[in-house]
Order: sequence, then C-alpha cells, then structure tokens
Amino acid sequence: MSLEYTFHVKLPMQIYPEWKSWKDRIRHFTWAWHAVVMGTGAVSALLHNFPYNNSSEGLKVMALIFLFLNLIIFTFVCTCTILRYALYPEIWSKMIRHPAQSLFIGCFPMGAITLINSALAVNQDWGTGGLPFLYTLWVFWWIDSIISYIIAFGMLYAMMVKQNHAIAKMSAVWLLPIVTLIVASSGGGLLATALRKHSTTLALLTSGFSLTMVLIGLSLAFMVITVYLLRLLVHGPPDSTLILSAFLVLGPLGQGGFSLLVNGQLLSELIPLHVGPDFPQSALAGQMIFSGCFCAAYLLFSMGVAWILVALCSIGAVIRSSPVPFSMAYWGLIFPNGVFALLVVQLGKVLDSPFFRAFGAIWSCVTFIIWLCVFIRSIPSFIDGSLFKAPYVSDDLPEPAPAPVLDITKSAVSELQLHDKLEDRLSGVFTVATSPSYETHGVDFSQFTPQKLSSSTTQSMPPRFR
Repeated sequence: MSLEYTFHVKLPMQIYPEWKSWKDRIRHFTWAWHAVVMGTGAVSALLHNFPYNNSSEGLKVMALIFLFLNLIIFTFVCTCTILRYALYPEIWSKMIRHPAQSLFIGCFPMGAITLINSALAVNQDWGTGGLPFLYTLWVFWWIDSIISYIIAFGMLYAMMVKQNHAIAKMSAVWLLPIVTLIVASSGGGLLATALRKHSTTLALLTSGFSLTMVLIGLSLAFMVITVYLLRLLVHGPPDSTLILSAFLVLGPLGQGGFSLLVNGQLLSELIPLHVGPDFPQSALAGQMIFSGCFCAAYLLFSMGVAWILVALCSIGAVIRSSPVPFSMAYWGLIFPNGVFALLVVQLGKVLDSPFFRAFGAIWSCVTFIIWLCVFIRSIPSFIDGSLFKAPYVSDDLPEPAPAPVLDITKSAVSELQLHDKLEDRLSGVFTVATSPSYETHGVDFSQFTPQKLSSSTTQSMPPRFR
C-alpha cells in the first residue's frame, strides 16, 4: 500500500491597484490629449475676440489666464508623449497602424497654433516682447506649418498603405490630419495682419501661403465630408464611442471660413500696394479676392449650421440605444464649436451685423460652458487614471506564476522504480553469467547474487537510489 502526500503552495493573490500607476498612464497616453490644448486655446481665442466689450481689461486678463493654463497643459502633454515613445518605442508602430487613434496626431500642430495665436494676442494687446517676439512667433508658425503639411499628407499615405479602412466603420476623425492645414492658415492670417505695419512683403508672403493652405485643406475636407455623409445615409451613425466625432465637421467649416475672411481682407489691403496694369497687380484684384473669400466663408457658415443639426440628430439617435461613456472624445466637442463661434464673430465684424455679433456671443458662451463641464468632469477621471486608455495597448497585468505543487509520492515512487529497474538489469546479467552455457573465464559470479546485491551492493549506491 502506498501513501500519497501532496502539498499545494498557494501564492497570495495579486492586488490590482484602484488607480493606474504613472507607468501605465504614460503607456496609455494618446495623441487625443492634444485635443485638451486645442479646446483650451479655442476658449482663449473666444475671450480675445468676444464681440462685446472686447477692449475690457477683464476679458484680456481672462484670456491671459487661459493662455498660461494652456501652456501648462501643452507642456504636460508633450512631456508625456515624449516619455511614452522613449520608454515604449514599440507602441509607435501599433499607433501608426490603428485606423482611428493614429489620426489624432493631427491635434498636435493644431494645439500648438492656438498657443501661437494666444501669444500673438498678448503681444498685440500688451506689447509683450515687442518686435523680436513677433518674429519669433512667425518662425514658430512656419515650423508648425511644415509639420502640418507632413502630418496631413503623411497620414493620408498611412491611411492608404498601412491601415485598413471601410466606409461602414468611417467616422469624422478622418478629418483631423487634413484640418491641420486649415488651422495653420488661420494663424498665418493673424500673423500677417500683425506684420503688415512692419513689412508688407513678409505679410503678403505669409498671407498668400496661408490662403494656399486653406484652399488645399478645404478641398480635401469637402471630399471627406461627402464620404462621411454617404456613411451616415448608408450605414447609419457610428457607435457610442465615436458618435461625438460628428461635431468634428464643424472644425474645417468654422476654421476655414475664419481663415478665408482674415486672409481675404488682408490681401485686399496688401495687393493695391503693388499696383500694375494687369489683373494680378490691379487695384481691383484685392477686392475681387476678398469678395470670393467672403462668399466662400458665408457658404461654410451655412454648411456649419446644417451640420450642427445633423450632428445633434446623430447623437440623439445613438444616445437612445446606448449612453456615451465619458472619455477623451468629449474634449473633441470644444474646438469645433469654438472655431465655428469665431467664424460667426468674424462675420459680425465684416458685415457690422448685430445678429452675427449676438449669435457669436451666444455660441461663444455655449462653448465655454462645454469646456467648463468637460474640464470639471475630467478631474476625477484624471486622478484615478481612467482617462488614460489606448485601445491598441493591453492593460492586463502579467499573470502570476502557477502555484508550485510538491508531490512527495511522485518523487519517491519514481526513485524506487529506478532502483528496481537497475536491480532487475543487474540480476539478469548475473543470471546469464552463472549459467552453465556461459564461459566465466575463471570469475566466480556466485558472490553477486540478487539477494546479496540488495543488501550489500546498494550500500555503495547514492542515497537517492537506495
């Protein structure tokens, strides 16, 4: 009869932390965080361009506060982004192949432009930095414009070659890399306006380059918006995780219209300074360009109103079936509504219209309320780490090693079996050697009987074979 003794050693269960560690937060840090910079910068721009009491010190101070807040957020976001790809370089390939999350890389240059525009407003209102600071911002704008071109066409290439897309899974996020050109063009128009009194040549160069960018961006954006409308009509609105992106369509419409008005009005003032007999240098060319830009801007405003209705209907239809969980997608609501409000305010300036001024003020307040609600709601999610989530990165902790099992019987039985096999083999050899037919050559094998082997020979064996 054999007895089995089995000892199971159970390791203590790993306790999962309630909050994500900063190591996990860095690993799950996505480009969508730059949407926070974009939204905060849009609020700062709205405060600077508010249609009522625009010259009041209170609004200027609030815009300055939002600038410093945005600068802190931008520094934090850029630091986390650099740390992420420095510590986990393998995530870059996963990110660039993701059909949705990779497109948020366009938020980086757009967020940087909001900082440049806010800093330009401080330079013009307070005289901070003087002319050297103005030219520094101009250099930063050129760098941002180059990055915008690289991201716009680089991500178009990645979407065609490295990613898998389908109309049924499309969302308005497709617009993000393209809108970088439009947003950069609006910053160029504002800088050209500030440079005009210092150098009309640099102002004309900047404004002309910006007008080219906005036209390229709008042409590509119209194509994507058309495909997005087809997706809504054929396949219905996206699911709850992407439905808030419906408001992203307001981005190219609002920012594009604002850029056309700013650059068109500036060109109408700069081109007559280079008067010539033919069309490109004629005195009427500037007015013709501004008229075309105004008509296009009003068209974009009208399209924006229509898309607000489409977005509200789409979101309402999805919310009825499933709620929209809080995530970074909520920050995508602020910038598109903010730039649409800027377009309305700029139309009010150009037309000197009380209606557009009132409409712009109301929409600016709505945008600020959205920013405030999302900012407050983000605080607890930031503290516990739930706001840090990259869908293409696994957040499963390593599984603990299996509990070791100490089976004494198994070990003992295996050694006894080995001893028996060795004894049987030796016994067989000795039996053959002592048989009459075997030639012993004078060697007496009788002393090596199996009985003696078990008592004497085993004493010389290692302890584990006894």
